[in-house]
Amino acid sequence: MNENNKNNDNVKPLNEMTKEERTNYSLKRAPDYHGKEESVLNSSRTKCWEARDKYFKCLDDNNDDDSKCKEFYNELNNSCLKSWSEYFIKKRISDKNKEAFLNRKD
Repeated sequence: MNENNKNNDNVKPLNEMTKEERTNYSLKRAPDYHGKEESVLNSSRTKCWEARDKYFKCLDDNNDDDSKCKEFYNELNNSCLKSWSEYFIKKRISDKNKEAFLNRKD
């Protein structure tokens, strides 16, 4: 094993891993991985996206008053990886700001 592929987990070098082994290895090294591999399966992605859609619909229906959408916010955080929920929220804010900028009247 060369120096670049050494680690303390007795994992074989990346170039010797199958695609599935590399995926599992990468998942376990992700900063927001908590041992739930099902978090990245399609069914879990679907749950995450559905939770995102419910939260954003609530925000739309309540003029972005997040105090009225706490239940949906919690569902989003419980259904998605932390990095995903953070991304969705930041992207929504960015998209709203972009839309407001483009629709402004000078």
